[in-house]
Amino acid sequence: MLLQRLVEFERPRDGSDDDLPPFFQIRPMRWGVRISEDGKLLSPQLRDLTDPEGGARGKLGTSRPVPYLARAAGISPLLGADDLQYVLGWADEKAKPARVDGCHQASVDLIERWANAAPESQAAQAVRRFYRSGAFLRVEQPEKWTSKQGVVFLVGDQARWVTDDPSLRRFWATEVARRKAGGGTTDGEGGRSGICLVCGQPGRLVDRFPQQLPRRLVPLTTQASAALVSANRRIHTYDFSDSLTTVPVCIGCAQASVANLQYLLDNPRHAMSAGGGDGRMTWWTIGAEFDITRILSQPDPAEVAELVRTVHTGRHAAGDLDSDRFCSVTIAGNVSRVMIRNWVDMPLGQLKTHIAAWFADHQLLGADPGGSGYVPLVRLELAAGRWEPTPGDRRKGAYARFDARGAARPDDVQRQLLRAALTGADLSPALFGHLLTRIRTDGHVDDPRGALLRLALVRRIRRSPEPERPPVPGPGLDPTNDHPAYLAGRIFAQLETIQYYAARVGRAPGDRLNTTFADRYLAGAIANPKIALVQGQQLAQPWLKKIGRGRPDQAFALSRDLGELFTLFDASKGLPGSATLDDQAMFILGYHHHRTDSIRKGRATNAATKTASAAEGPTEASADAAS
Repeated sequence: MLLQRLVEFERPRDGSDDDLPPFFQIRPMRWGVRISEDGKLLSPQLRDLTDPEGGARGKLGTSRPVPYLARAAGISPLLGADDLQYVLGWADEKAKPARVDGCHQASVDLIERWANAAPESQAAQAVRRFYRSGAFLRVEQPEKWTSKQGVVFLVGDQARWVTDDPSLRRFWATEVARRKAGGGTTDGEGGRSGICLVCGQPGRLVDRFPQQLPRRLVPLTTQASAALVSANRRIHTYDFSDSLTTVPVCIGCAQASVANLQYLLDNPRHAMSAGGGDGRMTWWTIGAEFDITRILSQPDPAEVAELVRTVHTGRHAAGDLDSDRFCSVTIAGNVSRVMIRNWVDMPLGQLKTHIAAWFADHQLLGADPGGSGYVPLVRLELAAGRWEPTPGDRRKGAYARFDARGAARPDDVQRQLLRAALTGADLSPALFGHLLTRIRTDGHVDDPRGALLRLALVRRIRRSPEPERPPVPGPGLDPTNDHPAYLAGRIFAQLETIQYYAARVGRAPGDRLNTTFADRYLAGAIANPKIALVQGQQLAQPWLKKIGRGRPDQAFALSRDLGELFTLFDASKGLPGSATLDDQAMFILGYHHHRTDSIRKGRATNAATKTASAAEGPTEASADAAS
């Protein structure tokens, strides 16, 4: 099914470099051999095709579409552009001269067959004359070269790349079919034929896939390229053959599937790398378009609202759900083979339902009154790692980078989050436990961590037995949620607020406590709230007394809110003690909800006060001072 969906994908045909001829790839050529229209050597020196301004790839040469074929240990020449050992027969100190001689002779034979098949092609005849006249022997070796550097024929005064010749492209497609589709004759006929497993049509069947994916697109592969489908050892097949005799795939589907997958993996709009570098995910749609990368990485509240409305109203017709499809594959490498880590194939309407649920389940209303509560995917990934506080102020800092040592971030966090977003699956218990441990260890919870924790908890709660199911925490503060752990978190946040206002009495605005109530008790309170809450009750009285000396109204309000929260506990059960993992998550969400709600209300009050002051205008005293 994966190959079928890849073949069905229609990539843009805009005439750009992405629109490659069959069995071509964009590869760098380090050197060029200048020959005339009649095959004479125009210059004994190779033309240097490096690009000093092209960065690291520019140092390798000029990148253009050239013939490509996956080749292992055997001799397999490419046409018109290949390694120096094939085109000119040059062997460096690392090469084996006997093998290089074989490579060169195979390349000359390939040119002969191309020239015989295309007598009308001036380029084909010119390259053949170049070899027949012995002109290749007069090419001088540059100061620094290796046998595996690329070299291309440049024909005529305009130095046209021979690989642009239409006859070369036609002959190369025939040659690939000959080599990879059952060992047919030199004219491309013969070989295995049958019904293709992918397209369901009769055609030439391949023994091996002609193209592979470059290493830069396949994380963890240790070879220059990786095969999407491989059966080059007897132990890999059902009938103990060393080819794809039990997997009938026609050469057209073999070429299109790999070419389309490479295009998708290489397109930033369709692909993303895992934060831990152990995989690469790509996606595509068949039928209607839907940009999953943008909506997950840059969620727009209006777009999310429209998506949710679409899903809830069922605007799409039932027939469209099956015709428009969404596909996604996550790959990694194992030596020279592609591993499929995850494969998704579903109706597009079902995907939209899952994406709408993703945003609803992780939404968390923070301190910003204008915030939507939707967190970009990369921020959720980062939140699973270690928090690195700013020296001198633990409230500020940043999460460890993906490539940082000791980041303490699971390698599969992106795969899990994508799976949850695309399929509606739960986060693993291991990731859930890891996140709780990080919050306790770092003593830090913010909107991304709260959103990630809410996502995990909401989906765990929905799958718990109905009679014992706790209330589902919402995106913001829920005054009706009477879960003991949630209430304990709210009380802890209220105690922190009381200490904050007490600490401000007699201090400059910029002064901060060295150690706050949360710094000292949060980690223990998450695992066992009772001890911290009892201690907090005792500390709250002197804090409130201190606040009351200057602001009795504020002290009264803070004391009233704290008392109301304590009265919500079930008197027969008392304060919660040792907490399960779900209770720990409830405590953290209650704490974060209450804290951000207080900050949001405080900011709104300050803004209203400033607005009212501005509306009243300057006082008489201030007007006199201004004059």
